[in-house]
Amino acid sequence: MTDLPARWRSKEWRAELARWLLPAIEATGRQVTGPLVQERVRFWSTVLTVETDRGKVWVKENAPSQAFEAALVRVVEEVVPGTVAPIVAVEPDRGWLATADLGQPMWHGETMPPLESWVATAGQYARAQRDLADHEDRLLATGLSRFPSSPDRVVAWCEALLSSLLTLPADDPRRPTAEEAEQVRDGRGRVEEAAATLEGSGVPHSLQHNDLHLGNAFPLSDGAAIIDLGDALWAHPLTVARIPLWILRSRGDLEPDHPDLRAVEDAFLEPWSDVRDVESLRALLPAADRISCLHRAESWRRLIADVPFEVVDEPFQRSVTQWLVDATAPDPYASAIAR
Repeated sequence: MTDLPARWRSKEWRAELARWLLPAIEATGRQVTGPLVQERVRFWSTVLTVETDRGKVWVKENAPSQAFEAALVRVVEEVVPGTVAPIVAVEPDRGWLATADLGQPMWHGETMPPLESWVATAGQYARAQRDLADHEDRLLATGLSRFPSSPDRVVAWCEALLSSLLTLPADDPRRPTAEEAEQVRDGRGRVEEAAATLEGSGVPHSLQHNDLHLGNAFPLSDGAAIIDLGDALWAHPLTVARIPLWILRSRGDLEPDHPDLRAVEDAFLEPWSDVRDVESLRALLPAADRISCLHRAESWRRLIADVPFEVVDEPFQRSVTQWLVDATAPDPYASAIAR
């Protein structure tokens, strides 16, 4: 297990990256005009930039469990061009991804973006999901994980995760309290029912971004470019809707049937209306909400397992447990908002 932030800050690692990146950039016809600048280091990834005569280039390396993003982005761009940021270079064996700068994301300050931006991004991503659903083998070949879908396997996944968390020492922040463990056990039936609802929906699985919000979307003349696919899973496509819907609901203090939420829901649902009518699809969203909490738990589980626990930032140390608790709560939204 490696202290990834320490490695990413080292001169040796930066030199190794530069030996690949700078020639790869110049091979595209760009001329490098500035130094390599490290913009961010987190325990799950690092991001750097370099100026060229054709604009800034961003380069990213993920933690090992999410290193598939580089190869995944390339496949997504081949299947649905324009869905991701323009690719400059990819080194899939190292998980290095270099993309062209697109300026500010749709959400880059405290002010919430307008509803139109949420609707446009939801619609574009859902249409991409519809196309990507036919390319399961290609996407899984990048290292993308398939999340369990059958009710018994989903429940077994929850039980295994709870068991592993309960083996941790009593003073480990990841260990569930007695009350949390009891809630997870009591909520297994809710998870089983939600998984059965999605499995019986007839909607094919596709690429679940697992962190879709407007901080990860950049405006283009004809839609949006989506970044940060490292959390992604192969799963029921409607699970992708939870994050934007919960953001809008909580930031705007909206009721669940508010017209703004329904507009975003419609954008996510319409591409699947050849499978089921929109209202039947809308009825799946509560189940998708619940299962998507497990997707977040899985993302944090694998990232925290990539590094020594002491380098995990304190606000994220209980993320796996918290999302497992939310997934099994009577109301996942109320459980999460209460934090």
